Amino acid sequence: MIWGQPMAIQGLPPSARGQLWWLIGRQRRVQLEFFHLTNPAQRPLRDDWRCCDLGWIRFGIAAPDLDAAKAVLARWDIPITGEMAQAGEPRRLAFRDPFSGCFVEIMEDSDVIPGGRAPHFHDAGPAVVYATSSVSDLAAARDYYSNVLELDVTDDLAIHGPEHEALWSLDGARSESFVVKGGGFLLEIVQYLDPVGRPKADDYTVADQGILNVAIVSRDLAVVKKAVDRVRNAGWRASEMVTNGEAGGAYILEPEREVEIGSLAEKDEAIFGYVPSTPFLGQMF
Repeated sequence: MIWGQPMAIQGLPPSARGQLWWLIGRQRRVQLEFFHLTNPAQRPLRDDWRCCDLGWIRFGIAAPDLDAAKAVLARWDIPITGEMAQAGEPRRLAFRDPFSGCFVEIMEDSDVIPGGRAPHFHDAGPAVVYATSSVSDLAAARDYYSNVLELDVTDDLAIHGPEHEALWSLDGARSESFVVKGGGFLLEIVQYLDPVGRPKADDYTVADQGILNVAIVSRDLAVVKKAVDRVRNAGWRASEMVTNGEAGGAYILEPEREVEIGSLAEKDEAIFGYVPSTPFLGQMF
């Protein structure tokens, strides 16, 4: 459970209440964070939401056995929205997560996974490969990630081509993109030209359903503070900086710039969910 002063990192008052869980695969310092806020209450995505609408829209996982993943989806009655198998590429499938509303892509793990096969640090099979943000201005997004956040931006790596849009029911969609590399994880920043992505509602809050943000993490709090200063100096709105010893961070709260910037020392990795612990009961079935 989270409440009180830590809620300031999400731009919320101390009266806000939430619960969170973490899932990790085989990579070090890579996790999926799931949280549910009861105050303010969560609202679902719009009924006609599509995987081109603005914001973080999907993420991809490499799994050692794609057929086993399909069997689990079938067991839980989660429909697959598309499958693809092409020479020189990993087998792929996609589904819409019934809880977050976003799309999830599962790739069969191999040496041709975009960005390369993720190394094993934890004793687990899956690896989180990428997350995708849909933006309205690709040039402005490139400046943000390259010059403001000072991350490694490349045009030499493609995670998807036009043929893959059918996986999330966007057959024939046209887009332009670039990739941000860091720590064995990829960010795919894409501008959809047709269909054009629609912005979030004017009254959107961090409690609403969907992918809130992606976190970029350093071991050095001073590096994080400088990054947050650069964001604010560039005119973007950030939450209050919350710190606890060597750990600290802030959320960038602007539309299409939704990133969490944080610091985390190695000794604090277990506290923040980066070390395996007792599995959920659901993992037994």
